[in-house]
Amino acid sequence: MNAILKIYLLIIFFSFSVNLTSQVTGKLTLDEAVEMALNENKLIKISQQRIMGSEGKLSEMKSNYFPRIVLESVGAYNSDPNLYINKGQLNNLYDQLVEDEIIDDWLKENAPLPPRKITFLGGNDFAVKSNAAIYQPLTQLTSINTGRKVAELDVEISKLNYDDVKSQIRLGVKELFYGILIQDAKVNEASQELEYKKAEYQDAVNAYEAGEMLLLDVTSAKAEIFEAEQDLLNEENLKDQYIYSFNQLIGAQYSYKPDLVLPTLRFEPVGGIQEYYIQGSEKNYGLKIALANLDKSELGITAAKKAYIPELSYFAQYYYNYGIPLYASQYLLTGLNFKWTLIDFGERSSVVKQRNAIYNEALDNLEYKKLTLQGEIQQAYRNISYAESLILTALKAYEAREEELILTINAVEAGEALSSMMYKAKADIAGAKADKLAAELNYQIAVAKLNSLVGE
Repeated sequence: MNAILKIYLLIIFFSFSVNLTSQVTGKLTLDEAVEMALNENKLIKISQQRIMGSEGKLSEMKSNYFPRIVLESVGAYNSDPNLYINKGQLNNLYDQLVEDEIIDDWLKENAPLPPRKITFLGGNDFAVKSNAAIYQPLTQLTSINTGRKVAELDVEISKLNYDDVKSQIRLGVKELFYGILIQDAKVNEASQELEYKKAEYQDAVNAYEAGEMLLLDVTSAKAEIFEAEQDLLNEENLKDQYIYSFNQLIGAQYSYKPDLVLPTLRFEPVGGIQEYYIQGSEKNYGLKIALANLDKSELGITAAKKAYIPELSYFAQYYYNYGIPLYASQYLLTGLNFKWTLIDFGERSSVVKQRNAIYNEALDNLEYKKLTLQGEIQQAYRNISYAESLILTALKAYEAREEELILTINAVEAGEALSSMMYKAKADIAGAKADKLAAELNYQIAVAKLNSLVGE
């Protein structure tokens, strides 16, 4: 029994270990990360369910055009289905026929009407009552048509929200993907800086032992090591935060350590800003949603005004009866049903006022969205221009640091510089490389942001 239990525990442990390590193998490209996010992100799945719900509501509204056919039937057992007249129940007839009160009382006493309990109509113990009816709205069709248009706009809005969520997730994946790569470079820069501070400290110790430096300088160099370690920890912590958000976005486990592949970067020329204004006004998802909400609020006013129209419906009902006395066994009833609320004490007018307020709110929201979008496009466009300038300066700085590294290597080999200067040159070129990569990737992020704003 103990052996079986040990084997069972080993199987559980092995399965758990495989589950932990299966998420941390292999490289991940940007396209693969975007695909994972689009397939696994919960916000996209929620948006898909909203589309299905709005489409179901549209189908419901369309069904209101057609007549309703209702079948209703009741079957019951009645322990006493007959209709009776009890003894003396009709004695009030004497009051109308006989004027003499004494004779009237005598007749009621000696000749009651009826003289005994009489069953005048018999029923069945088991009774059935059925009703088949058809109802077709007539004047309400205009309101139904308005409701259908509202439902169609809801479908359109839910689809636009779905596309907007996908666009935002694509942008978020790109930002975090590039952000992690930038932080990789930043961590490497901080690590190189730490190595330089350690080498500088060792040079300070050697100089102090040789009597060429004060203890104060050695202590200062030692403090700089701890400061460099703090900088490294901060950069690593920021990278972990990016990875946490990245995993959440693509639907991976939080323990997943992505091995990201730097994509081939393209620096295609950006068009004029006016082109993006025009494209954004036509394709921006937020703007489209605001416009659809404006149309929807306008239909809401129309629907509120149609509440003043009288309701007129056609109906036909067929009744069948078995076992219930005094009811016809079957008959057909057909005609028109008219309903009109004459006085509602301001209810309908209040609804119209509410819908007007909603329309004005939607109109202001649309104008606000337009102004906001224009500002965001302008800011994104400026970020692209700024990133282009940074790429040029970062490239020049990197080239200068490369030349500095070569000169430093030659100086150290010739004994003209301390060995710690080699570490400093490596740290400097790591920083220049990180700045160059950050400038290039920030350019990609700025372009992606601009494309997202204009509905690409």
